[in-house]
Amino acid sequence: MTPFSLNGKTALVSGASRGIGLAIARAMRDAGAEVILAARSKDKLEALAAEIGARALELDVESSESIQRAAAEAGEVDILVNVAGTNIRKKFEDYTREQYDKILQTNVHGLVELTQAVGKGMIARGRGGKIINIGSLTTLHGLPWVSVYALSKGAVGNSPRRWLPNGRDTTSK
Repeated sequence: MTPFSLNGKTALVSGASRGIGLAIARAMRDAGAEVILAARSKDKLEALAAEIGARALELDVESSESIQRAAAEAGEVDILVNVAGTNIRKKFEDYTREQYDKILQTNVHGLVELTQAVGKGMIARGRGGKIINIGSLTTLHGLPWVSVYALSKGAVGNSPRRWLPNGRDTTSK
């Protein structure tokens, strides 16, 4: 028995090849959604998709081309769950510009682009949809070796606004 039903809904979960993303995908499937597992590792995803009764979709959120292709291949999506993320554990002063850029592209910029691509379809259909961004406790509690990751997840976790299909922000009165 599930506390709610997602029957008739399609959910796209980015970063669904393991951990939190895979757990969310399984729970959504159990609630009745058609689930699309999306991540870089297509072979692994295909095996997981067969195991849980989902679709597999290759998606690298570091690549605009991959994001646009995945959004088009996903088709009509009712629920987008942005879980994809990466981290490089080291002292803040030791990050190179390339490492910093990689974390921000994966954890922030790529998710914004994916949300825009999928969100356009939600708006165009006129039924709206749900977009869920998975942040991190590191945005609230400082931990050693994860400063740039915490910065990037803070950008994701501090976006609580809810938007209607007509573009109005429902959090402001």
